[in-house]
Amino acid sequence: MRELAADYGVAHTTLGRYFARPEITSQLKQSGRLVRRERRAAAERRAAERRMEREVRRQAKQQVALEDRLRAARALGAAAAAARGRRRSAYAAWLDERDARLPPTRADLHSRNDELAAQTVAAGAGVQAVIEATGLRTRENVLRLIDPVILVQALDNDTAASALAEPARDRLRRLVPDPELVRRRAAGETLRLLAVDYGVAHTTLHRYFQRPEVARQLRQAAPVVAARQGA
Repeated sequence: MRELAADYGVAHTTLGRYFARPEITSQLKQSGRLVRRERRAAAERRAAERRMEREVRRQAKQQVALEDRLRAARALGAAAAAARGRRRSAYAAWLDERDARLPPTRADLHSRNDELAAQTVAAGAGVQAVIEATGLRTRENVLRLIDPVILVQALDNDTAASALAEPARDRLRRLVPDPELVRRRAAGETLRLLAVDYGVAHTTLHRYFQRPEVARQLRQAAPVVAARQGA
């Protein structure tokens, strides 16, 4: 009540009387049930996406290791064939080449969508941009069909972008947050120093940074800011 009252510029007792009205109490209960359902559905979607993302990262790691081994084997085979070529017939050389033939890597089998995704990710874009570039329509389709190595970079781009994205502005009348606020806090600036620059009390900033979505954004921003400072 006190936090809501501060944001709406009224006393917390005023809000207490308002929420005690029968029609508001009924509306509040209905809204609560709806919000809980929406949160459960959103949590299930996020959990499913996280599982798919973990699987993509696992596949990408395996794929990189496999492609490294295949490239090394091809290089050794080529060197051995070159060494034998001077003293063997053309037919024997052909047999050696056939016997040493290795399966293509995932990169060798890139589709047009893989190529579009790679170009998009190289420009710093994330999964949503890959969806738009390839026309695959859904996040699930992209995670299932695009080269995992490309997808890992897209996911990393999303993480870096969300870390310094526009902060949430709901129920903030005195504080006007911006990406610089999150960046400065992630860089270690104190709440009191930031409060002076943003014209609010440091307790207001404390409550703001305690919000789950802002705290998550702050955690994501910390390594990004540290990397930029170290560059």
